[in-house]
Amino acid sequence: MKRILEHLNQNWIKYGFESFAILISILAAFALNSWNENRKESIKENTLMINLKRDFTLRQQELLEFKEARRNAMVAIRELNRAIANQKILPSKEKLDTCIMLISNAMTFNDQFKMLDVLFSTGMINDLKNEELKQRLLLWPQQVEEMMEEQRSRIAMRIDFFEPLLFKYVALREVFELFSFRGYATPKGEPVTYASNYQGLLSDPTFERYLAELENLLRVNEIDSNILLDNAEQIIKLLDQEIK
Repeated sequence: MKRILEHLNQNWIKYGFESFAILISILAAFALNSWNENRKESIKENTLMINLKRDFTLRQQELLEFKEARRNAMVAIRELNRAIANQKILPSKEKLDTCIMLISNAMTFNDQFKMLDVLFSTGMINDLKNEELKQRLLLWPQQVEEMMEEQRSRIAMRIDFFEPLLFKYVALREVFELFSFRGYATPKGEPVTYASNYQGLLSDPTFERYLAELENLLRVNEIDSNILLDNAEQIIKLLDQEIK
């Protein structure tokens, strides 16, 4: 024991230094591992922000397209209502075909949002440090649902009232050939054999009632869409602040 103590007494600096070096190495390894994990998380979060921005930019563009299409449809509704009120002087067939084409646009918003679903399903939404961004992302599904209510009503009305009227009175191919929204136009083919009966369509009370309800839904839809557009714009700005 005496020898051991004498040996330790003579070499304590050496052993102390070695112990200190070992401790530093362990701490450095932990620090490096922690830094590496934080770096991975930072890259993961940054990638998520980039993908979210891309998705919201696409949604913003889609909403802006619908905004223009919605306004064109409301102009067409006013034109058709004027024709209903004064059927002695009807607009040209080309003008009426264009109006029918504009109010035929379903403007179906895509409510599927995979990146946002991942954010919610994995709980990563709770890890976001930007509280305003978090709250705006949480609001998005509810705001979309409010807008989708009018969309579902428009689609139901279209199936129940508008399409039967079109099949009865309108040469649909001539209308479909006018579509320009997203390149959905039907290629021009041989002249159709059925002539549109716009006098009959404009005299049908179901059509006038349909126009009134459609205009009301489009106006409400405009309000909800503007709320979505504003939120999308703010989310994109906040994501820009987070993207490194």
